[in-house]
Amino acid sequence: MLFQELNKIKRSSIIMSITLMALGLVMAMCPEKYINSLISTLGCALIIVSIVMILEYLNSKKVLFNTVLLTLAIILGLVGLAVLVFENDILRILGWSFGVLLVIQGIETTYNALMYVRPSKRSGWWLLVFLGAVLIAVGVLIFLNPWWDTPRALLKIIGLTLLFDAAVGILRLVFIWPIEAEAK
Repeated sequence: MLFQELNKIKRSSIIMSITLMALGLVMAMCPEKYINSLISTLGCALIIVSIVMILEYLNSKKVLFNTVLLTLAIILGLVGLAVLVFENDILRILGWSFGVLLVIQGIETTYNALMYVRPSKRSGWWLLVFLGAVLIAVGVLIFLNPWWDTPRALLKIIGLTLLFDAAVGILRLVFIWPIEAEAK
């Protein structure tokens, strides 16, 4: 049962890391004239992801964790709708969305480090806790949006932090996956 859960974490970490790398590269390298198209695409993508998550909830067991995912899906859908409707305030919406995403990723990284890596007595488990705290801090900074007020600057910051988040996700996967000798 433990290995089934670890396989789920492994698959979701790989998919999330690849997605975040691609999104981070696109956001960091997006020219100024394509920013509005990128933002509209992002809004549509959030709505599609929300619909897929809601359909998965309808097909899953009705447990507390899936209900939390349903709530997250509804929030993602509302954020996607807000991105499409409120184009003038898109900086705030993007800052809030990605700030919250990075905070959630940081909490998940810290949780995984404390629940899976530390009990396995792997050296360097504290590194994941530190990186989780860095993700939380960067997420809060983006959420508050104190220094960047142009779409290009915000997209570049978000893109670079998503690349960092993807690297942390890969490192989390390396730490969480059991060593062959430990699995026996």
